[in-house]
Amino acid sequence: MLAIGALIGGLTLLVLGADWLVKGAARLASRLGMSAFAIGVTVVAFGTSSPELFASLRAATTGAGDLAVGNVLGSNIANVCLILGITALINPVRVERAVIRKELPVMLGITVLAVLTLLDGTVSRIEGGVLALGIVAYVVFAYRVGKADPELAAEIADEARSETESDADAPAWRDAVLIVSGLMGLALGAWLLVEGARYIAEDLLGVSKGVVGLTIVAFGTSLPELAASLRAVLGKHQDIAVGNIVGSNVFNLLCVMGFTATVEPLQSPAMWHAWVVVGTGLLCYPVLRRDRRIGRAQGSLMFAAYLVYVILAYRYQGPGSG
Repeated sequence: MLAIGALIGGLTLLVLGADWLVKGAARLASRLGMSAFAIGVTVVAFGTSSPELFASLRAATTGAGDLAVGNVLGSNIANVCLILGITALINPVRVERAVIRKELPVMLGITVLAVLTLLDGTVSRIEGGVLALGIVAYVVFAYRVGKADPELAAEIADEARSETESDADAPAWRDAVLIVSGLMGLALGAWLLVEGARYIAEDLLGVSKGVVGLTIVAFGTSLPELAASLRAVLGKHQDIAVGNIVGSNVFNLLCVMGFTATVEPLQSPAMWHAWVVVGTGLLCYPVLRRDRRIGRAQGSLMFAAYLVYVILAYRYQGPGSG
């Protein structure tokens, strides 16, 4: 029960910490003169990936590198199949043309690049450094794509304003308190989550830490993306829901896996999980390119595919495997 409580408490602190960090950093950036669009492309994008980053860093530095990689791969699978599936079931998702033509192909290319680093079963510090440097190029790319599409830029800015307008008249020190509280919540949440996951994997379920990272931890650290996507579709901004997922997947691979590997070389779970990440992206591309939307039928199939994946992950990753 203590392990389950640590897992739930860790996930809660990660989600709350990410929310506090994004709100505080976004308002502080606004005070410093950054445009709402620039805040959306940088501060908000980094913030929603902070749970994966802190959880992966904690896992890697405590000898659970397979959990760290599993968290990234599992989060990307959950983002596409589970989160987009649930979102489309609630409200069909319209997709911006710029996302299909530019951002989605870039995500697929980065996914293949990241998977290639896993072919030998590890991600070295050099490989991690290459991935981490790639996030700079991606932010520049995302900024230019958004600027070239006025409608998309306006929607990204609106998303960022929702983080900066609450308590906009509050003193700057409250933003600093939010940032510090967010970082502390992320650090403590990551510690609780990894320790709880480690115990559940080894002592309760008898599976590898990588499998728990691919499923339970990945689902928990993807909750900010789920909240952002649901907020987008319920707020009649369906066209930025897919963009949120694409951006999150890229940040996970480049920033989370890359930066974590530079701190501590990583071991990978079984390679077939990495190919599932590639497959989910490849399957989405023709659907989105043809219809420019994800309807309820496609959403239900994506949700079902995620359930099948979780079952297979536990079925083919028994004790000691991974």
